[in-house]
Amino acid sequence: MNTTTERKMIYVRPGKTIALHWFNAVCWLILTVSGMGIIRGDLRFMPYGFAEWMQNLFGGQFNLIVSHSVLGLIWSGVLVLFTALSWREVTWPFLKNVLSITPRRIIADAWSMAIDISHLFGLLKNVKLPPAARYNGAQRLLGTMILASGAMIMLTGTVMFFLFIFTGLMVSGAVFQWSLVAHGFFVGLVWIGLVAHIYYSVIEMPQVLQGMKNGYLDPEFVKHHNPKWYEELKEQGKV
Repeated sequence: MNTTTERKMIYVRPGKTIALHWFNAVCWLILTVSGMGIIRGDLRFMPYGFAEWMQNLFGGQFNLIVSHSVLGLIWSGVLVLFTALSWREVTWPFLKNVLSITPRRIIADAWSMAIDISHLFGLLKNVKLPPAARYNGAQRLLGTMILASGAMIMLTGTVMFFLFIFTGLMVSGAVFQWSLVAHGFFVGLVWIGLVAHIYYSVIEMPQVLQGMKNGYLDPEFVKHHNPKWYEELKEQGKV
């Protein structure tokens, strides 16, 4: 990117955050595919042939489970380490902006998300929302759901891994079985958020995807979609 282009763009995220985003995306893709290959029995989300193919690819179900678990532990470890080492610079500012946990904010964000979705279908066009800050209501709700679900996925995955490796309670243990149910449930919640995230990033707002590649956003895009954030950036002298 040349100097002239840089002066026209807004720097919105450091390179290490971009690297973490794509590391997370790759891990989620591999973990989802390998996780679906582990599932067997009458209740399956993938064809039986897929599970057989995945398990043969890894040399058996045991190897597939261990590989899936080890990657999950690596993913968890990298996220925890990044969270701790970048707490003041990245993590805490991000959490302050994205978390939606008080009843008042949840209701306001849910209303904002409902209006945004209605606008996609050409409905309630006359209903105006307050100027969006860095994250709008839908982004905050989905972000909160993904963060909370991600923490539960890490916890339940770690519990299952150690039970499976050290105690052999894979089938009969109640703790393992409930952890497995919770693990699958929270993975499903995350994917609801990811589908919406991917749709908006690729279809509705491809500029966001570009910002996740190089760390810069067009000022006009920010001014139009996040006017409150734009004013904050102007006050900080970043526009």
